[in-house]
Amino acid sequence: MTLTRTIACRIGFGVCYFLSTGALAQSAKPVPLTVQLDWKSTAQFAGILAAQEQGYYAAEGLAVTIRPDDGSGPASVDIVAAHTGDADGWVGITEADQLLAADAKGAHLKAFATMMQSTPLALLTLKSSGLTTIKSLRGKTIGLHDDGEKALDVLMQFNGMTRADVRPVTIGYEFDSLLSGKVAAMQGYTNDEVVRLEMEGHPVNVIPMSANGYVAYAEVLFAPARFVATHVGELEKFVRATGRGWSYARAHEGETARMIVAKYATDSSVAEQRASLEQTLRLVYAESPRFGMMRDATWRRSVEMFTKYKLVEGELRVGDVVDDEVLRGLYAGGH
Repeated sequence: MTLTRTIACRIGFGVCYFLSTGALAQSAKPVPLTVQLDWKSTAQFAGILAAQEQGYYAAEGLAVTIRPDDGSGPASVDIVAAHTGDADGWVGITEADQLLAADAKGAHLKAFATMMQSTPLALLTLKSSGLTTIKSLRGKTIGLHDDGEKALDVLMQFNGMTRADVRPVTIGYEFDSLLSGKVAAMQGYTNDEVVRLEMEGHPVNVIPMSANGYVAYAEVLFAPARFVATHVGELEKFVRATGRGWSYARAHEGETARMIVAKYATDSSVAEQRASLEQTLRLVYAESPRFGMMRDATWRRSVEMFTKYKLVEGELRVGDVVDDEVLRGLYAGGH
């Protein structure tokens, strides 16, 4: 049942009493919900952290527990899948390809919204190199991680090239290969490596994968399929509160960055977290001003790309991994 704001006014005294959805929610027992991140609690998740700190989840009647990930344990899709039968709800965050791969293996997970409407994946070159496009990398050495290696064919074909036109090598997550000239370009994220390189005094050119044929949502919000189907109302509240968190972060970038460093990313700096937040906000609202929105056409293009280039093994179908009931409830089907 949808609760609308009720206003009770005592005209004689000029006093109005406001009964809001938040007040009603707080009078009931909070609904527990665990949110499994796919990385550490940084500005990448500013909307979630802000929603928690500002009390937006509590106002919706949700008792949210945020679980960060340091990269040493199981993937978020595996963690959430393992809690499919739990009485309390679990929500996870992952990349579109990871969710599709998990579904192809029978995980039965569903995306109900996305936190980033475009991917932060990019190729980075030193500003001094003058290399600013995929075509300018012809004959150059490109440092990639495993997921980037798989995506190389997408970037090449989009630009009328093949992998024979470049020299791909596998590198780690450090910057040495790029700074030493071992590679002319390296894979990175616009809201992570780009920020850290520039803060260390190494200006870079950014070649977005999203502008070169790689189509995929990032930081997709998902949950066990059964939970998504039976707890639409709770997930609507979660998305609404998270959207409020992102709106708050956008309106208070400095304050949000300070909060993240003080309470979560204590080994970082306010400058780094603010710069990362600025980059992340560009991705959060890349397709729509409505937080969380996903387009069927984008998912279909992703599935076609992942299938064509065999980036994900198995039979992939959009309907198997996407449930738009939550977003339709929030936005009445508007995209």
